[in-house]
Amino acid sequence: MKSSFKDISYTHQLVLLVILVLVSWGLLTIMGTIIAIPIWGMDSLSNPNILLNNQSFLKYFQVIQSFALFIIPPFLFKYLVEKFPSTTRNKHPQIILLIFLSALVVVLAQPFVSITGIINNNLSFPDSLQYIEDWMRGKEDSAQRATEIFLSYSHWSESILNICIIAILPAIGEELLFRGTIQPILMGIFKRKHLAIIITAALFSAIHIQFFGFLPRFILGVIFGYLMLYGKNIWLPISAHFINNFMAFMMYQVYLSDADNENNPLNVSEEYPSPIWITLSIIGVILILKYIKKRTVLT
Repeated sequence: MKSSFKDISYTHQLVLLVILVLVSWGLLTIMGTIIAIPIWGMDSLSNPNILLNNQSFLKYFQVIQSFALFIIPPFLFKYLVEKFPSTTRNKHPQIILLIFLSALVVVLAQPFVSITGIINNNLSFPDSLQYIEDWMRGKEDSAQRATEIFLSYSHWSESILNICIIAILPAIGEELLFRGTIQPILMGIFKRKHLAIIITAALFSAIHIQFFGFLPRFILGVIFGYLMLYGKNIWLPISAHFINNFMAFMMYQVYLSDADNENNPLNVSEEYPSPIWITLSIIGVILILKYIKKRTVLT
């Protein structure tokens, strides 16, 4: 079946990718559940109250989902289409420098990302739609509780596993799917690179189903998209994505280590960053992206 779909249109490529994601997700979810039954028991798996407090199962299932949704489908797509764009395998002679700059751009972006998070979190619905807002807030709280499970640990070995779940697997998997596969397909469909980056970033943010964190995640998705476009190498958005998630992991560890610290970094701050920092943040991101674009073109 290798290269069986190499001549299909970009629109059909998108349909094929969606099918591969759904099939991969369905099959691995079933297989993962079958494997889990003798380990945790059917009673535990069928009781939501027990399941949400079962840290080992939640981490196990998160790994399954990462492979099912984000890692396996892009590789199956490449095998069937054999049409991965050259941008995913470009070997830049200064790749180490570009990876460093990709990590730096995420650090510099934080003040701007933070203010978008505050704005997004402060959105409120009219009274007639209050039930929708309550449902969305409930989803946010559930997502935060799950994240806290993945960030906390009692032994150093658990810390390594958590880094894999929180930072490594999402960075590799989500970038392979979104920036490595969906973004170039949409570029082929729309023939407009910037529009493809925006739509990909919106899909990337929406799939997390965290409505009051949509905007900051969307901004990060746009940055990852331009790293892919200008750097022409999938390892640039992967590196930036990893650093963003790893910073969140480290900040939470600092919070846990200080018993007197009541400022949970997972909670959205109500303190707006200084306008100066926001301005410098935007300028820094733009300058680094322009530099990466220039260095890639020159070589």
